[in-house]
Amino acid sequence: MCWSTDKSRWTESDAQAFSRGRLYRNGAANIRAPNLDTLSVGLTMEQLLLVAAMVFAGALVYCTVGFGIGVTSIPLLLLLLDSQTAVVLINTVSLFMFGLVIWRNWEHIPVREVLPVVIAGLAGVPVAIFILTDTPDSLLRIVIASLILALTILAAFNTRRALPESTAFGMGAGFAVSVMVNAFGVGGALLALALLTRRLSSHALRGSLSLYFLAVEGAGVIGYGAAGLLTTARLQLIGIAMIPVLLGFAVALFILRRINEVMFRRLVIAAIIVTSLFVLIRETMSLL
Repeated sequence: MCWSTDKSRWTESDAQAFSRGRLYRNGAANIRAPNLDTLSVGLTMEQLLLVAAMVFAGALVYCTVGFGIGVTSIPLLLLLLDSQTAVVLINTVSLFMFGLVIWRNWEHIPVREVLPVVIAGLAGVPVAIFILTDTPDSLLRIVIASLILALTILAAFNTRRALPESTAFGMGAGFAVSVMVNAFGVGGALLALALLTRRLSSHALRGSLSLYFLAVEGAGVIGYGAAGLLTTARLQLIGIAMIPVLLGFAVALFILRRINEVMFRRLVIAAIIVTSLFVLIRETMSLL
């Protein structure tokens, strides 16, 4: 059943639901995610500014530590957008940011070490597209919360010391993270933990992660287009989000000039714990 686009026929409760970005079917308690035509006109200027602020925060975290745009921004984006739109928005706008980070750190990237991980990640893209297009929104939220719990435990116990440094493990992590990131928008922390076992410098870690993400999320965005997920409404949001990405990159450069390698590694672990707990709390509350 589709809602009429004639707003004069809406009840007051319909209008309130519309302004919150969700529509209710026949007054029932079940929430229906907004269709994309609604999204294109349903976000006020204040809501668009909130989206921009969330993307800025995620870009700042990513450009500082090399991951975390999803776990930083998606929880708050879910207050305004459905899960599918939030994931597509973040993964698409991130491509521009990955290019900037690679440009700044290219000479430090161990390409031969990262290439097998990238290839394994590309194999996970079709699986992720299938999951994203065929999984109900409520189930996506539950899976996101579960993944964040696992990442939080890994970070809290400093699991990187127990992780193997083998190429096979790196490729396995590359495949798994590709599925998680392209389907759920989170999971980069797992690959960061795997690469930390190799004692990469801060420049090498950020560059390696960005090279990986550019490849697998770039392939993912192509898959989004083939699956019909890159609609006009979502492309509008992506265009708006480009500006805060640039601002986040600029502020991150300022921060990185003032921290050393030891502080950087501590910042990475702290970012995994804090952002993961934030998402976990948000998703747990949404299920209550």
